[in-house]
Amino acid sequence: MSAAREALARSLRALLDGLGATGAPDAELAALTAQIDAASERFARTRRERPASAALAGMGDFAERGPICGRANPIAPPAELAPDRSAQTVRGSVTFGDAFEGAPGIVHGGFVAAVLDEALGMVAALPGTPAMTGELKVRFKRPTPTRTRLEIRAQVDEARGRRVLVSGELLAGGLVTAAATGLFVAVGSAKFDELDGIRRERQPAG
Repeated sequence: MSAAREALARSLRALLDGLGATGAPDAELAALTAQIDAASERFARTRRERPASAALAGMGDFAERGPICGRANPIAPPAELAPDRSAQTVRGSVTFGDAFEGAPGIVHGGFVAAVLDEALGMVAALPGTPAMTGELKVRFKRPTPTRTRLEIRAQVDEARGRRVLVSGELLAGGLVTAAATGLFVAVGSAKFDELDGIRRERQPAG
């Protein structure tokens, strides 16, 4: 992973986190907007192809750009997830900043569900092949606090052919704030070839 790309994402993440509470004058905000627009135009002129993946088309840089764990993605919290293939589990942690707030001091439920979906999707792949979400059910047991280190747990409950049943939970201070169960459907590499082809067709020319 590019250290410069990760550092830039970290700076942008801090900017996004503080934007809602800033008291900076409009003139200063306008000046920063112009700088960001100019940088966006430069980036658009220097697009790169995604790095190749030995396993799945279009996924060579997912660990870098992913919306949940991608350390080079400024909209990712980012979460840290570690799979254990022998135990068929995933363990990790995440801290949500103010940009993810719904009710005061509480993480928006959609982001809670997204983190659980990511953990369940990772653990669902451990039996042997990547899997995609078929069904996700999330039960919110208590508010999930922002600016608090949260624990993530996920496990495989049953694997039957292409169907993988998984479950997981998010905890704050040892208490479960949200629990999820999921049905994931195992897919082969041909599906990722198809999806990557469709993605390429949607890319801007030039």
